[in-house]
Amino acid sequence: MTFLWPEALWLLAALPLLVGLYLALLRRRKKTALAYSNLGLIRAALGARQSVRRHVPSALFLAALAVMVVALARPAAIVTLPSQHETVILAMDVSGSMRADDVKPTRLGAAQAAARAFVKDTPKSTRIGLVAFAGSAALVQAPTNNREDVFAAIEQLQLQNATAVGSGILASLKAIFPDQDFELKVPVPLRAGAGGSRPLAHLGAPAKPEQGPCRPGRTSRR
Repeated sequence: MTFLWPEALWLLAALPLLVGLYLALLRRRKKTALAYSNLGLIRAALGARQSVRRHVPSALFLAALAVMVVALARPAAIVTLPSQHETVILAMDVSGSMRADDVKPTRLGAAQAAARAFVKDTPKSTRIGLVAFAGSAALVQAPTNNREDVFAAIEQLQLQNATAVGSGILASLKAIFPDQDFELKVPVPLRAGAGGSRPLAHLGAPAKPEQGPCRPGRTSRR
């Protein structure tokens, strides 16, 4: 917790002075009361509880002053609230194997149909992006709430050679967490007696290949 006006907290130092003033007034009243007789009868009538209760209003007054001074200093705190932000990235294989027709009309056509059905049934509040991967991976549609942009990106997918599944996963994670860096390490064949690994790819911002798996879709519109 922080205070916007911390200088106001110095006023709390005045509270002990008020307590001392209150005790001084009690002593003064006690000296004045000694001039009268029959104090024992008065004390017996009041009782022990009454002697304690008479200090309650003063204690409440001091507590109220302390709370008022703290409020005057304007306390502030940073509260982390759960985010309602929903993002889905569709990672689609556009390698040559997707040309096979064991699933009608082709594997790619069936994947596109499934992707369109998924996008259609997803709530409008969910942002959807598209990553296509073959020999490399690319973010072809940034996360957006515009369903037409996502449909257009799905239709423009084109087949390429090779299959880099790991790159597709990394590109998808990078689209969801743009501030994070993801690095993929794989074992490297070394001579006997040596061991270790080397980075296969360090993924920063998704790069756009010269001949990508599809024509990039439009960026998100708000």
